Amino acid sequence: MPLSEAKAKLSELLDAVSKRNERLTITRNGKRAAIVVSPDEYESWQATLEIMSDPKFLADVRKGIRGLRRAKTYTLDEIFGAER
Repeated sequence: MPLSEAKAKLSELLDAVSKRNERLTITRNGKRAAIVVSPDEYESWQATLEIMSDPKFLADVRKGIRGLRRAKTYTLDEIFGAER
């Protein structure tokens, strides 16, 4: 979306980004200038960066994922019984 259009519709655009968890790319002279994201998405990215920057924690996550792939899975009924 061109910057001039984004300026004119800023309040509406922020509502869309926030309510529908959309990303908005704003362009200036046809080139990407900024990307607007919801606070939840931004915080998710920050958490991912923190995990990725901690080699031990990242290794533990990967080990856990490998373990889940090898393990037998159960349905909720199998775990809690048919009467929930």
